[in-house]
Parts: sequence; structure tokens; C-alpha cells
Amino acid sequence: MLPLRQIFVDTETTGLSSKAGHRIVELAAVEVVNGQMTGRKFHTYLNPERSIDVYAERVHGLTAAFLQDKPRFSDVVNEFIEFVRGSECLMHNAPFDSGFIDAELHGINKSERLCTLSKIVCTVDLAKQKYPGESVSLDSLIAKTGNSRRGNHSALQDAELLVNVYHRLLIASAEGKSMSSLTNAGNMLNSSNNAFSSSTAVPNRSGITPERLGMEKTIELTSGRKETFYYRQQHKRIIDHRVVNERRWTKVAGPLLYSVADASGLVRYIGKWESATALYSRWLRHDTIHHQERARNIYLQELDAGRGPLSVWSVSVDEIKGRFPSSAAKMPAKDLAAALEALWIGRWKEQLAWNHRTETVPSGFDDGGFWNS
Repeated sequence: MLPLRQIFVDTETTGLSSKAGHRIVELAAVEVVNGQMTGRKFHTYLNPERSIDVYAERVHGLTAAFLQDKPRFSDVVNEFIEFVRGSECLMHNAPFDSGFIDAELHGINKSERLCTLSKIVCTVDLAKQKYPGESVSLDSLIAKTGNSRRGNHSALQDAELLVNVYHRLLIASAEGKSMSSLTNAGNMLNSSNNAFSSSTAVPNRSGITPERLGMEKTIELTSGRKETFYYRQQHKRIIDHRVVNERRWTKVAGPLLYSVADASGLVRYIGKWESATALYSRWLRHDTIHHQERARNIYLQELDAGRGPLSVWSVSVDEIKGRFPSSAAKMPAKDLAAALEALWIGRWKEQLAWNHRTETVPSGFDDGGFWNS
């Protein structure tokens, strides 16, 4: 069977109508082969050789001055044609984007049209099948994945976001099967060998629950599925997730402690963030969970074995400082967070059997029984 080569395409334009003479100012295409981003992409800004509508400029932020020295469509057309040729071409509102691309091709007397170069798929149509009667704008679909971060429209960013939306939300409509069925059983790990084992195998000797520690649920890790994410020259399996506490996710300042609890509520991991910004960068990059590689693999084992969802809880050090002896409460917040993490690792090793880290507890540090059962 030939590999399925998909190209996700997006454009930014000078206005809403190609028939009225509006032009493309940014063109992006991202390659996915057999459900995996390859890292190959086509991206360029274009000199439209005309003015830009005020509304359009407000949407994408691209000005005539910025685009003045950029290539014309005729300068890049051959590269673009070869990039999309023979692919399945996916666009969110395909008549709009393909209409503009075809108008550009016509304008330089090219005989090709996008539909003759590739098979066109409109993801708006797929979304309408999946979510009848609901908004199927790209912003609405991005929000359904648990993320709401989108500023000025960018053709490249939106093409990459569309890859994410398609594989998380729409592929079931496109292929008639759920994403969970795409997980390769041969890659599933033997649950009997999981170091991050079930709560029945490892008693909750600490008696610790996230709620007892004053933590609030921040994220749920819901399932592991076939990898579609390309990061640091490798394909990495995606952990589907949802942000369940937007206020804590976006507003609470660090340093923070966080925990990962299994479906039974047992705390299986304690870590720290030095700032709330690190919560984004460590856990969510390009809309998929990364975290430390070893920890990610353990989470995937648990999800593959059906012991999810795993819940991620957090609390800022400032929120719990009053629970410590004065000697500890006077420590800088990030040092207190590091000391608490180190003490947990040393005290509850049986719940962290997979974690070979060692952290030094500061001499004389007293947590006032915070970690005691």
C-alpha cells in the first residue's frame, strides 16, 4: 500500500474575495505522511502587488511595508506545485483557500489547478459531520482540544493547528473509526511490567491525596494514541489531554508543586515548576504533552493499560506557606518547592519506583509534617 501523503494548507490574503482581485500574502503547507508530521513544510510571505483591506490586516497583522520586499507568487509557484503534487490536500474552508490559489495560478497563466494537483478535502465539511449544529470555526475546534491560544492569524501556525485538530477531532469522521483504534497494539507495553503500577500493586502508604495537599486539578491526561507529532527530529506519541482548570493554568504564579495521581487518586509523582510559565513549556508544547521523556513513557503505559485518566494537580508555594515551620516558610519560594520535592522523593520511594532521580534535602529542613501520613 502506498503511503498516505497529506498536505495541510492555509493562506492569508488581502481581502475576502479572489474574484474581486484580492491576493495571497502568506502561503503555508505542512506535510504529514501516514499520520505523522515529517517536518517538511512550504512557507512563504508574498508581495500581493496591491493594497490590503483594513479588516484583513487586522486579522493577520501583515502590512504592505512588511510584504514589499517579499517574493511574488510567480517566484515560488513551481516549488509549491511540486510540494503539493499527488497529495491529499486538506484546508479549513477549502473553497476559500483553493479559490485564491487557483486565482494566483490563473493570473500567471499556469494550466494547473489545485484540484488537478491533489485530492482536496475540506475539514469544515468533516467538522460539520462530527459536530452538527455547532460552530466549526478553527478557533472553536482549537478550543475543543483544550487550548485557546491563538493571536493574529498565521498561515503556517494555522496549518499546523489544523493538523492537530484533524488528528484529535476529525479523523474519526474521515476514516469511520475512533482515534483509540489507531493505537498499535504491538507497541503497547506489558502492564504487568509497568513500574508506574496500579494502585492495587502499590499501597498508598503515604496516605497522601492531592486534595489533602491543598492542590487543585489542572489537567487530565485522557488517552495515548498513534503518534502524529514531530519534535526534535523524532516522532513522539501524543497524550490526549484536557485543561480542566483554566484559571490555575493561566493565572496562578509560581513557584508551584504539582502531582500526578492515578485513577484511584493515589499520588504517584511529585514535581515542581519554578514559574507558571514553565507549566506551559514543560507540559504543553504545540498542543501535546511532553514533560520529561521517561515520565511521558510511564504515563503512556498507564493510559495504554486503561488506568487513566491521570490527573495533574498543582498548588503554588505561596498558597501553602502557612503550613510550614517558620524556618521553612522564610525560604525563597523556589527553594522551598525544591526542598519539598526532594523530601517526597526520598520518603516515598515505593510510589516512585520508576523514578531514579535523587535530590538533596537541605540540611535541617523541616516540613512540619507536610508529607506525613
